[in-house]
Amino acid sequence: MSQSPDSSAKLREQRDRFVAFAFAGAEALIELDDQRTITYCAGASESLLGGAPEALVGQSLLNLVAPEDQTMLQELIRRIETVGRMDRIRIHFQAAGRQPVAVSLSGLCFPGRKETLYLTASRAHGGNPGKTQITAPARTKEEFAQMAEQRMQEAAQFGDELRMTLIDLADSSLNERMDSEAIGTFLQGVESYLRAWSVGGNSIGQIDDTKFGIIHDKSLQVEQMSSRISDIASLFDPSGAGLEVKAVSVELDRSVITEEDLNKALIYTLTSFAENGGKDFTLKSLSQGYQQALDETLTKVTAFREALNSDSFTLVYQPIVDLKAWSVHHYEALARMQQGERLFLPARFIGFAEDFGVVNEFDTMVVKKAIAALRAGKKLHGSAQIAVNLSGKSLSNEAFVHGLFLLLLENRDILPRMMFELTESSELADLESANKILQKIRSFGCKVSIDDFGAGAAAFNYLKALKVDYVKIDGSYILDAFHTTHGKPFLKAIAHLCRDMNIQSIGEMVEDSRTMWLLKEVGVDFGQGYFFGRPLPDITGFSLSPIPKTR
Repeated sequence: MSQSPDSSAKLREQRDRFVAFAFAGAEALIELDDQRTITYCAGASESLLGGAPEALVGQSLLNLVAPEDQTMLQELIRRIETVGRMDRIRIHFQAAGRQPVAVSLSGLCFPGRKETLYLTASRAHGGNPGKTQITAPARTKEEFAQMAEQRMQEAAQFGDELRMTLIDLADSSLNERMDSEAIGTFLQGVESYLRAWSVGGNSIGQIDDTKFGIIHDKSLQVEQMSSRISDIASLFDPSGAGLEVKAVSVELDRSVITEEDLNKALIYTLTSFAENGGKDFTLKSLSQGYQQALDETLTKVTAFREALNSDSFTLVYQPIVDLKAWSVHHYEALARMQQGERLFLPARFIGFAEDFGVVNEFDTMVVKKAIAALRAGKKLHGSAQIAVNLSGKSLSNEAFVHGLFLLLLENRDILPRMMFELTESSELADLESANKILQKIRSFGCKVSIDDFGAGAAAFNYLKALKVDYVKIDGSYILDAFHTTHGKPFLKAIAHLCRDMNIQSIGEMVEDSRTMWLLKEVGVDFGQGYFFGRPLPDITGFSLSPIPKTR
């Protein structure tokens, strides 16, 4: 018995629906016609889409989606029409009177029948249990690296093959052709487009103002991406011209990079792209980027160590003055790089040392030079005391601490002339252990200070947890005393708190007599700054100017 044409067509429709539903094993199935109106709906549509299946038939799917995701949905539909399917894209549906619901959409269309789309929907859930799931576009290269790392770990679980494409939209003529509002709308359009093609609908990031990154599957090609972004630009450009888009794909060859090194490789790759732009960017894989990062780091560390051990690395000394006795109490030993007759502050030098984990070598060399200077007595007064800075990262390094204790043991006779200032450039994670180290240092007869007190968020935690002899108040508080109504009372409160805790206070950035008198007035014990004296490599001839008689 033969079937009628109408009966055969209905059977094909039911077959297609069954295949589409089985395709994702989802909670709801949606069928769209060529106008992207819902023609069929089944499953838990009420909780996901905001309406019962029969009530949704005849509605535009676009009207059910949260406004901020509507452009993205249009791009998702374009994606299905282009490659035939999409998998697990996160999008928000919003019915009247309820909060948006995050839904994971998958979809397909059959070859030759692109006028009909089939979508499956499930409530969106996080991936790896116990890990914070990244669901919003990243806004820095660090956030994007973290997100990319997470997507790669998830892909490894599912056996997916992912790619990372970096996009540079820095067309110099863009500002001439569009106003700022049009540029902002264009960039939002680019973001919606990239989200639609990214893994999960949220695997994108802005590396800087005009550079983006996207994690996607192999269905998205660089040429296709560049062309589409150029088309989007023409919509907002009064001239209708497109945009030169520089895009490059980077192979995510995670198998040759350890878990520990993956983030380093990503950061290096993104930094290289941000600095060089799409035109000059040459890295093709994460492993290549990681190897290049290693090579550059090795070169820099070698140069750093050579500089540490050269005659160009030296110390200068700046006086710290007792404001009551009006005499030099001690000198702070500051590292400098010398080129000819000129001395340079090694700020980038120190930053590199902290970033690359060799600041302990820097601190060790400064301590050794300070001890040598005290023993030589050529550039210091015979009884001069000096203070040396220690990074928080160095105190967290067991090898450094062990070496420091050995140095102190070998030089016990001069330790009463040495002090140590703990800097806040790197926050201490284990204050209890740090305090034990500081108390050991104090047991050798060395005084200890907290440097730049107030500059970091951990300042008062330090004061509670660390037993010290001095606190050096950050210069920003001293400047605030002249420019804000709360500055002077706050400065006074810090000085009194220190006194109540039997800790002496030091005020820095004393550039004039007015600042010196302010410190005396609020009860700060010591002062440091150009008003008293600049850092000098030889202080044997230094003498303090007489105290000003008037303010």
